[in-house]
Amino acid sequence: MIRNLSIGLLTGLLLASCGTQEKKPEPPPIDAVLAGLTEQNGRACIRVNDIHGFAAMSDQMISVNSRRGEYFLVTLPHRCYSLSSTYEIAFQGAFLDVCGGGARDRILTPEESCPIKHIYKFKSRKEALATLELAKKKQQALALPPFSSK
Repeated sequence: MIRNLSIGLLTGLLLASCGTQEKKPEPPPIDAVLAGLTEQNGRACIRVNDIHGFAAMSDQMISVNSRRGEYFLVTLPHRCYSLSSTYEIAFQGAFLDVCGGGARDRILTPEESCPIKHIYKFKSRKEALATLELAKKKQQALALPPFSSK
């Protein structure tokens, strides 16, 4: 009898807790936050011959620095798993540039071909990294459930 009562109470508590939880909203994609912060449409272009180096920021983003001192954040529409483990990549574009906003330009690793989604241009590495950090904070804040005073 006590066992049945305990199971009944536990079941009731679990069901009650399920009904009162608010659904956590999905965070906006980092592209959308970067677009809002930079007021860019993500269609910047990089001249392939000017690329001086790159760094994987995640499996969906790399940073690229150019010989002209410009800095770029390049986002991908889905994960490119080999980005964080490779030391070499190539850029494939229609002409001498790779551009964001289309499906034709790609990042090539020895293991994968990853389409480029957006490219955002910055005057310096410092500006790009500060903007990215701000975008991540804003993305997290937008993913929080709204405050309710119940």
